[in-house]
Amino acid sequence: MKIAFAGTPEVAASVLRSLATEFEVCLVITRPDAPKGRDKTLTPSAVAETASSLGIPLLKSKRVDEEVVETLNRSGAELVVVVAFGALIPKTALVGKRWLNLHFSLLPLWRGATPLQHSMLHGTGQGITVFEIDEGLDTGEIVAQLPLALTKGKTAGELMQELADHGSDLIIRTLNKPLSLSPQSGESTHAPKITRTEAEVTFDMTAAEIEARVLAFNPEPVAWCKLNGGELRILRARAIGTIDWDAISETDLENGTLEIRRDSVLVVCGEGSRLELIEVQPAGRKPMPAVDWARGFSGLKIG
Repeated sequence: MKIAFAGTPEVAASVLRSLATEFEVCLVITRPDAPKGRDKTLTPSAVAETASSLGIPLLKSKRVDEEVVETLNRSGAELVVVVAFGALIPKTALVGKRWLNLHFSLLPLWRGATPLQHSMLHGTGQGITVFEIDEGLDTGEIVAQLPLALTKGKTAGELMQELADHGSDLIIRTLNKPLSLSPQSGESTHAPKITRTEAEVTFDMTAAEIEARVLAFNPEPVAWCKLNGGELRILRARAIGTIDWDAISETDLENGTLEIRRDSVLVVCGEGSRLELIEVQPAGRKPMPAVDWARGFSGLKIG
């Protein structure tokens, strides 16, 4: 089977590499080179670099426009697989060709830009779906689904790669047999892009709620809190539990108070819980272990 592929980041590139071992990938579509690093050097996407290394014809475009459709039609592809391409597929491109998308939740739960992150936050719809793209937002008929128990303690970036590996296998199995489509059923939920404002954490939340946000918002947009008029990014953290620590220590600590120990940094959170800070990034500095950042502090309150 001849297929075309559309995608942009590394998670999509890993799927492309797997598909290329099983099928003839006759065209790859990806986003144009983008500025990267402090010097803003124009850099090809991970998918572009993978296509070049595999010798697959490559087309760079911000959108699926008339040129893309014409090139796609000339390629001889029987269908198109899409993984994190970063642009909507217009109706004109859908005519006469099947487009299949790998989505990082169990549709119809978490339609939109951040399905994995929302499935992590809410504990619902965890898994992957291969569906046929139609004119709606992630509303097409389902080709295959795979529920998955997400590995605890991993960030969205780490889990995305795990799901992409499962997705590669699911797509290959799906394309190696006649396609069977079924309508989406059940109540739908939406997963819009998460803003930086929404990524702010306050310590009136429980430690478990904050941990979920820290993991879901890494690597983008990254959870953060206020600190002495500035900001502190929280890259990794772990909920200790909901023990009534105040009763045990016979102290009345405000939420946001740091408890600095020899080998750990805890923050007092809602409902008597404690959050262990593991890795943080102060404004203008590099990421560092929380114990190094907190060394020398005493009685500091954050958030």
